[in-house]
Amino acid sequence: MIKDIGEISKICELYGIQNIVNAKLLTTGFANRNYKITTEEGNFFYRVCTQQKDVKNIIYETNILLELQKINFPTAYLIPKKEGGFISNSKEGKVLIYEFKEGSNPELNHQTTGEIAKYLAELNSFKGFVKYPRKNIIHIDYCFELIELFKIAPFQYPEIYEYFEEQTQYLLKPVSKILPRGLIHGDVFPDNTIFQNGILSALIDFEEACVDNLLMEIGMCINGFCFINNTLDLSLMETFLYKYNQIRQITKKEWELLYDYIQWAAHGMLSWHLRHFLIYKQNPKQLSRVNELMERVKKLRQNSLPKINRPGK
Repeated sequence: MIKDIGEISKICELYGIQNIVNAKLLTTGFANRNYKITTEEGNFFYRVCTQQKDVKNIIYETNILLELQKINFPTAYLIPKKEGGFISNSKEGKVLIYEFKEGSNPELNHQTTGEIAKYLAELNSFKGFVKYPRKNIIHIDYCFELIELFKIAPFQYPEIYEYFEEQTQYLLKPVSKILPRGLIHGDVFPDNTIFQNGILSALIDFEEACVDNLLMEIGMCINGFCFINNTLDLSLMETFLYKYNQIRQITKKEWELLYDYIQWAAHGMLSWHLRHFLIYKQNPKQLSRVNELMERVKKLRQNSLPKINRPGK
């Protein structure tokens, strides 16, 4: 049981959720506070939105989830409030309540990698999201804005800042090329998926969903599902690409830019950690993640990686 069960109980009542037996704080990542709410009638997922401060962004996510529900996409659907709407206020921040999906984060293997690739391709192929043209929080424009912030940042990391500026310049040309676009999840990592017996039960946490190059989705998911000990596993990546390409064919230009976009996705994550945490305060966990991503991108850029052939070509 946690200290603020009283407030959680009051908010849950707004959704018709009563008889709370327990409210357990789940393992937290780099954003949000998540709880498993246990009641006599069943379980629910209670999320405090600590990263998304603007209610417009939270509404954007709720609209996406409602669209996904129409096509029966495997995710955790929102629980509506008794009086309508989905968002509530708490002392910690805005609150959303979802279905609780049983399962766990997956082991990284060919089964789980192929499974997420299949559903990701379905998501990227769906045309119903064109009315949600939000810009990606990871964007080359924001990288250049961040470089300007380095000059006045309260905390200075000269080696990281110098590396970040050079790598941003290096990636500018490939990420500026015109590629197929659509709505992407934007953060497909094992922590945002729930599996049971190797089968995807839910892709969750659509708060970073946006319209971007679909290759960005591919690059980000490869970062999440195809790296072992911070090194790209080519066999897992081949499984991912094969399964994805069976549903949404990857274009010739996308294949040519694949390695650049794997770098770009990791570089974009690095920019997120810097912007939201490290330049303003000391945080060993964030610094460790930044160094890990920096080393990952350096390996990708320096290594002579084999050419990946298009399936069926």
